[in-house]
Amino acid sequence: MRRIRRIALIGAAALTVSAVVSGCAGDDGTNTSGHVTVTYMLPSSWVGVPGFKENVRAWERKTGHQVTLAPVPDANYDALVQARIASKNGVDIFAGQDTAKDKAAIMQPATGPWVQRLNPDVRKAITSPDGKIWGTPSADGLNATGVLYNKDVFAKAGITAPPTTLAEFRADLEKVKKSGVTPLHLAGKDGWTLLQHRSSVNASFIGADKDLVAKLDGNKAKWADTPGFDQEYQALSDWVNGGLTNDDALTSTYEASTAALAKGRAGAIINGSWALGEIAKSNADAHIGFFLLPAADGHNTLGLQKPNMLKVAKFSKVAPQAQDFLNFMIAQPQAQSFLDANPGVSAFTDVKAAKPSGGVADLQKLVDQGGSVLPFDQQSVIPQPQDDIIAAYQELIGKRADVAEFGDRVQKAWQSAGAKSGAAGF
Repeated sequence: MRRIRRIALIGAAALTVSAVVSGCAGDDGTNTSGHVTVTYMLPSSWVGVPGFKENVRAWERKTGHQVTLAPVPDANYDALVQARIASKNGVDIFAGQDTAKDKAAIMQPATGPWVQRLNPDVRKAITSPDGKIWGTPSADGLNATGVLYNKDVFAKAGITAPPTTLAEFRADLEKVKKSGVTPLHLAGKDGWTLLQHRSSVNASFIGADKDLVAKLDGNKAKWADTPGFDQEYQALSDWVNGGLTNDDALTSTYEASTAALAKGRAGAIINGSWALGEIAKSNADAHIGFFLLPAADGHNTLGLQKPNMLKVAKFSKVAPQAQDFLNFMIAQPQAQSFLDANPGVSAFTDVKAAKPSGGVADLQKLVDQGGSVLPFDQQSVIPQPQDDIIAAYQELIGKRADVAEFGDRVQKAWQSAGAKSGAAGF
């Protein structure tokens, strides 16, 4: 996925959303008025999201408590939040740390009326084997990877419905090419975009074999032996070699690909639903749709990412108020107002975009159908060797490696990552 926006360290730049409540704070986080201050550490990119501060202020007005926002550059999240956790001071709410082995040592299990409002697939995805939910989902829209396409370009090429098989997709790309438009735009310079093809392919692999992640994590299976692996990557290679992608596939960027799609210079890109916002920046009137990258066996599966999960620190002295704040932020009225300001697909069944764009509407239909899976990268316990896999992709689309060589590179990278992580079986 594209670099995840994360939360980070409280510092001198902390923002007080409302006026400071009068009185000095005590050791338990309260002041002389009996109200408390909740410190919420978040990335700078979250602060200006439409509708966010309005909901924070609403909770403050309702409760009399205060929220101090502590924004810092997104890139510093992991190290800085871990420092706060280690010092057991200076933060009540944080995000991330989902892979912590001893979650109970640093965060508190979350609960609230929102649990029953969750989409069943999302509820399953965020519930730990111990039955607990370690964190409260945010109001942000859910993301998935697949094919984003320009509906006007496809219609002009005579395509009336999204493809559901690799053969149909190849035929559609040929039609778009004949219409004079680049069928599929790849952005190989920004290597993370190539991983969105991998995420899409892996979702259908998991849909066909629910034990696949465990097999690969335990070194009991090889990537190239996964049913459909050769067909999926041969298809990608054939699109490149058949002139169905842009000539500058290795040097093009994410921004160039979204602009090309928005302005009708490309028929499709393979990326995440988060790209809809970037596309709209280039052309707010573009008619963009979303469909799943076809699986080799025709049984296509949606890989639906977990929502951002917000945690209440184990050591927080205002934990009840912090959890109440998080529950308030995703109660139906607040979640709906947030989605109205940021159209997308909500994790909650009672929250829907009032006027969704074509891409959002298409994704919503897929989510409502059920049967989605958690993406491979969010299930695997092995740190993904992204740089090595990106390099393998670049060799493949650069016509310097065939599918067999690509598979060998991926397997070598996986073996190395598994060994470095100390995973059993490697």
